[in-house]
Amino acid sequence: MLAQKGGTGKTTLTIHLAVEAAQSSMKTLIVDVDPQGSATTWWRRRSQEQPSLVSAQRRTLSETLSKARKLDYGLAIIDSAPHSSDIAREGVRLSDAVIIPTRPAILDLDAIGASIALVVDESTPSQIVLNACPPPGRYGEPRIVSEARDALQTYGIHVCPVAISQRAAFSHALIDGRSVSELDPAGKASAEIRTLWNTIKKAPGL
Repeated sequence: MLAQKGGTGKTTLTIHLAVEAAQSSMKTLIVDVDPQGSATTWWRRRSQEQPSLVSAQRRTLSETLSKARKLDYGLAIIDSAPHSSDIAREGVRLSDAVIIPTRPAILDLDAIGASIALVVDESTPSQIVLNACPPPGRYGEPRIVSEARDALQTYGIHVCPVAISQRAAFSHALIDGRSVSELDPAGKASAEIRTLWNTIKKAPGL
């Protein structure tokens, strides 16, 4: 999970996708390399065993992933650090696929170039996920989302057809170490995460 700009919802997506993967019977590990440690703080409040979580640094990341393979983890999601090109590049180099979350606002779209450059340099299969978007209305996704989707096409990186909305449930669930699929399995937020997981798990590299 790569975002060189803060505030894209990178950690929130990491957590919710990891829980979704674990619920689909995939042994899942979150690798927290973000110095803020937000995923680690959430995980410490959690009562369920899966997904597992481990903190890592640039010099230990390769070893951490090797151990995960030996322990039969089916999926490891690296919650990378924003504004840290060295560890971000190492994460991209070691990953089978990269998800680049971005909000649809113009400043976020302008800032995504640094993340795009990293995945292009390392030739890692990647896709962009529009996150924290205005919820869809009666006539489909809002104009700002569709315009952002069109603008992102210029980078030549696949843009995921599933956009994640800005919903209070995503934050509420994290308070006591849960995800939206555990807080409200039948809710709209859960449905979006479920659809996103079912879409990106088919991506090259996964």
